[in-house]
Amino acid sequence: MGDLGMEPWRGRSIAMAALLLLAGCGTATAQRAELVRELEPPAVLSAVPQQARDAADPRGYNLLSQGALATAIRAGRELHYDLPIQYTTGRIYNPATDSYDTVSLRSYGDAFMAPTIVMDPGQTVRINLDNRLDPEPLCGRQPDGQPMPINQPHCFNDTNLHSHGLWVSPTGNSDNVLLTIKPRVKFQYEYNVPEDHPAGTFWYHPHKHGSTAMQVGSGMAGALVVRGSRPPTLVGNGDLDTLLSPFAPAGGVAGEVMLIQQIPYACFNNKGEIKTDARGRWICDKGDIGKVENFAAQFDFRAWKASGRYTMFNGVVRGTDTLQAGQLYRWRLIHAGVEETINLRIRKVSNPARRLTRITSARDQEAEVKGLCAGADVTQYEVAVDGLTRPSIYAKTVNNLQPGYRSDILFVLPEAGDYCVYDDADQSGDQIVDNDNAKIIGFIRATGPAKVADSAAFVQEQLTRSADRLPPDVAAIVKADLNGADGMRLTKYLPHQAITEAEIERWQKTGVDPIDIVFNLTDESPSRYLINGKAYDPAVMNQTLLLGAAQEWRLSSDRVSHPFHIHVNPFEIISIKSKTTGQELTGGIYAGMKGTWRDTIMTGTDAIITIRTRYNRYIGSFVLHCHILDHEDQGMMQNVQIVLPGTDGKPVMPGHH
Repeated sequence: MGDLGMEPWRGRSIAMAALLLLAGCGTATAQRAELVRELEPPAVLSAVPQQARDAADPRGYNLLSQGALATAIRAGRELHYDLPIQYTTGRIYNPATDSYDTVSLRSYGDAFMAPTIVMDPGQTVRINLDNRLDPEPLCGRQPDGQPMPINQPHCFNDTNLHSHGLWVSPTGNSDNVLLTIKPRVKFQYEYNVPEDHPAGTFWYHPHKHGSTAMQVGSGMAGALVVRGSRPPTLVGNGDLDTLLSPFAPAGGVAGEVMLIQQIPYACFNNKGEIKTDARGRWICDKGDIGKVENFAAQFDFRAWKASGRYTMFNGVVRGTDTLQAGQLYRWRLIHAGVEETINLRIRKVSNPARRLTRITSARDQEAEVKGLCAGADVTQYEVAVDGLTRPSIYAKTVNNLQPGYRSDILFVLPEAGDYCVYDDADQSGDQIVDNDNAKIIGFIRATGPAKVADSAAFVQEQLTRSADRLPPDVAAIVKADLNGADGMRLTKYLPHQAITEAEIERWQKTGVDPIDIVFNLTDESPSRYLINGKAYDPAVMNQTLLLGAAQEWRLSSDRVSHPFHIHVNPFEIISIKSKTTGQELTGGIYAGMKGTWRDTIMTGTDAIITIRTRYNRYIGSFVLHCHILDHEDQGMMQNVQIVLPGTDGKPVMPGHH
C-alpha cells in the first residue's frame, strides 16, 4: 500500500524526501519548506512464469501444449501478465493542508500507480484480467427495479480492458471493449501484436460503457510501451527508439513514462454529501477515507475545478524528478486524466522564496507560478504524438495535452538548478479548454556542471551523432533529414504513408463517401451528450467501413469542444479550418498538427477538422467517442464496424443472411 507523493510503495529509500528543495518563507501562506517527493517511473509489470502455471493447472492446456508455451515465453514469442482489479488503501498528498489524505480506490493490483506493460512487435501478449471487486446489488437497475437507462452511468464494478492506440484486432479476446467482465470473473485478453506494429507510447484503461469515467478517475490507467529495435534501411523505415536508444535511462524505455492523472477523490458525510469547507473546496477530516463513488457529484463538469484536487505525474502530487543538466531526455507524456486540459510548460525557477507549502485556492496556485516560475523556458522537442513518430521534430514551449493524448518530447536542461513543470493558463481562447489559472504539477532538480546555450543545436548534434551508428548510406539520409533547411525531419522513422487526394478520390468513385461527425451537447437540464444528434444506442451500428478502403472524415463540435477518439486505425490530420473564416487554424491547440498521425484530437467549437484513414487488416466492431470519459458514459459514443467487400466492392454484412 502506498503514499502517492512519497512512493514507499516502490520499495526504495525515501531518505531524499527529508531534504529541503527550496526555501518557502517568502509568502504569507508559506510556513516551512515543502518536503521533496521524489518522482520515479511506474513499475514495469512482471511476466508470469508459464511453467508454474502449467504445473498448477494443467487442465487449462491441451496435451500438445504442455511445455510449448514455456518454450514460446523463453524465446520471447509470448508474454503473460496477471492484472488484478481491487480496492487499494493508501494516501495522497494534499497541498491544501500540507498533509496526506487516506483514500481507498479501485486500482490494478496493490499500488495506485498502475504498472507499465512493455511488449515488442511480433509478440503475443496475454493479460489475465481478474475482477476482484464486489457485485453491486442494484447494478443496471433503478431503486424501483426498472432497468437503468443505458446512458446513465451505472455498474461501477463491471469492467473490461482497452489497449488505447494499439493496432490489434477489436474482436474476440483482443481489444474488445464490447465485453463485460463482471465482479469475481476472470478473463484472458490476447493481443497478437503484428510484426509491423509501430513502436511507441500507448496506454491501457477500462472501457465498459457506464463505468469508464468512474474507474479511470479512480486511477485505473497505465502505460503500454511497444519497444522498437528495427533501424531504418535503404528500403524501409525504422523505429525512432533506435535513434534515441543512446539517451534511454538505465531502466529502459519504460523509465521514460510520465503518466498524468486526475483523481477526484472525496470524503462524504453521513448524508452521503461531499464534505467541503466554507469556500466549497473538498476536505477530508482526520479518520476519513477518500473515495471515487458518486458519479453525479464527482464528475460534474464543475467538480474538478471546485474540488481543489491536483494533477499527478506518476502518482505523485508536486513530485520532484532529479535529472542531469546538459543531457538529452525523452519523456513519454500520457494524459490519462478524465477531463481537464493540461498546457504543459517547463521553466527555470526564478525566485525560490516564492514556493508555497500550503495552497488553499486557485489564487494561490496562480500566484505561486507567477512568482516562482518566471525563469527561461525549456523547449520541448516533440518527436511523436499518440505513439506515432512525427514527420519532423516540432519545438514548443507550451504542450497542449487533452485527455487521451500522448506526446513524446525530447528536452535538455540548460544548467543546474530547479525547474517548474506546470499547467499554464490556456492559450487557445476556447472556453471549454480554458484553464483559468496556472498551477504547478511538479519540479525538476537539475544537477551537474554542464551548460547548454542553444538547445536546438544541442538536440540536432546529439541525434546526428546517434545516426552515425547506422550503415553509412542510411546514416547519410538520416543526417541530411536532421540537418535540413526545413527543420529536423524524421522521414526514415515514419510508421505510415501519407494518404493522397488521388487515393481518396479512387475510393470515392466506389461509393466510399466522407463521414461527418458532430459532437452535440444540448442546453437542456440535464444536458444530453450526443453525436450527430443521437445518443449512444448499443443496438445501432452507426458506421460501416470497408476493409482496405481509405476514407475522409470531417470532425466538429457545435457548442462545446470535445476530444474525438476512434479505436483500431489511426488517422492523418489533413486540415483544420475555422468555421467562421475558412482559414487554416495553425496556432494554439492546433499548432504543428497538420500532417501528423493520431488517434485522438480535440474538436474546437470553431474548427472543422479533416482527417483521412485506412482500414487495414482488421474487421469487427468497436467504437468512436468523446475522450472526456464522463461524456462517453452519458452517450457521446458510436458503434463502428469494418466489414469485408463483396465482388461488387460493396460491404458484405457479417452473419448469415
